[in-house]
Amino acid sequence: PKCGQSVSDKASSCPHCGFALSGQNTVLQNTIKCEECGDVYEVSLSSCPTCGCPTPAQNIEPQKPKKKHMAIIITAIVLAVLLIIGLLGLGVSKKVKAEKYYNNMVTAAYTILDGAADAENAGNLIKSVWYNAIYEVKDSATDKYTMRNGKFVDDFNDALSNLFSDGEFTDSITKITDNQSQVAVLMKELRNPPKEYEEAYSVLKAYYDNYLKMTQLVVNPKGSLQSFAEDFNKADTNTANSYEEMKLYID
Repeated sequence: PKCGQSVSDKASSCPHCGFALSGQNTVLQNTIKCEECGDVYEVSLSSCPTCGCPTPAQNIEPQKPKKKHMAIIITAIVLAVLLIIGLLGLGVSKKVKAEKYYNNMVTAAYTILDGAADAENAGNLIKSVWYNAIYEVKDSATDKYTMRNGKFVDDFNDALSNLFSDGEFTDSITKITDNQSQVAVLMKELRNPPKEYEEAYSVLKAYYDNYLKMTQLVVNPKGSLQSFAEDFNKADTNTANSYEEMKLYID
């Protein structure tokens, strides 16, 4: 402050003029010596007040973040990444589950169709045998059930008994009952559909109910010829209509 010379900020007095520097360290830390004229002035000034030389830029070392803060930041990043991975995994899981459900639904629809086709053939043959036995109608497809030794059987029940004793027909009935079991397993797996397939499942369930009525009539025909024919024809028509509606969801 007295002679304007540079001194150490740890010096107790100026080595040039002997000025006591006790208590002046703070002042010295906030001053700078001009590179042009050598005057000392406040570092906060933009230029030397004596000659106008610009104050040199101060190299301020950036403060390093504390290790604790860095740990928090890293933890937050890791958690965010894990959350994103979890959400992506959940999305993929839902997609896979939906695709599996759709494939099972398609399988069930076409398995029902196969069983219904077999039941339709068997049911129509039952009607023909029943009718031809009562009204003594000759038909190459039914004669072996309705006639014996060139004569019609005495009762239509005998004709139906002959039909259900026939090896080829019993094989078709076994095929229908096996189909029923397969469809039952598939429908059990489809009980809890994803939201996007709830409507499709409702249509499939109606399709299944009509198919079940139709196949049960064939496996165990009851009532009169008229009641059986009416019930079977209705179930056959309803099953066909349900399949057409189901096609909208599986094609």
